[in-house]
Amino acid sequence: MSYVKKQLTRGEEIVYETRQHWFAVIARTWLGIVVAILGLAVLLWVGTAERPIGGATADLVLTLAGWAALVIGLAWVAFVVWDWRNQEWLVTSRRVIRAEGILNKQVAGSSLEKINDARLVQSWVGRIFNYGTLDILTAAEEAGGNNVDDFPMVADPVQFKMAMLNQKEVVERPDLAPPRYQRQPPAPEYRRPEPMPPRAGSDRVSQVAAGDGAP
Repeated sequence: MSYVKKQLTRGEEIVYETRQHWFAVIARTWLGIVVAILGLAVLLWVGTAERPIGGATADLVLTLAGWAALVIGLAWVAFVVWDWRNQEWLVTSRRVIRAEGILNKQVAGSSLEKINDARLVQSWVGRIFNYGTLDILTAAEEAGGNNVDDFPMVADPVQFKMAMLNQKEVVERPDLAPPRYQRQPPAPEYRRPEPMPPRAGSDRVSQVAAGDGAP
């Protein structure tokens, strides 16, 4: 079970869950990718050379530098991907929650009643690849505080915003949501119908009557 799901209150349910778009991973790891590619290129260059490039010492230095660049670049990419996988941006039946971090967790949340407005910013690239920045304005922010930070480069921002606003309306106006006992029950299981007894006046009754009267 995830870190945030363990902290849900009684009766609180997750309505929508997302995280940053994978473009955010590329934006944070492009330098590590370049370093890893350069390290791999150095290793291939030194390994495929027919004779020492600058002597045995220079080749050893280049080899160590190439391995260091390759390992550091791949380690940074793996760390960012791991951190991205641990992001939990949730809309629950009561709150909006943003949780991040691998070892040290950072969790920020705000109840839906305190949310006053939400501003979505999408560039033309964000509209094509379905990401954007969602700025949630709460009562605490209007008073000079800070409850929930922005959601930068959030994946499926329109769905996230609509889920939040719809759930906010349900919380503020519970009459719009039908009670559980009025919701459509699940369809009953199909059962094979049992054979019906013969009706009076049918051919089957006549045959049975004739059979009973035979000597």
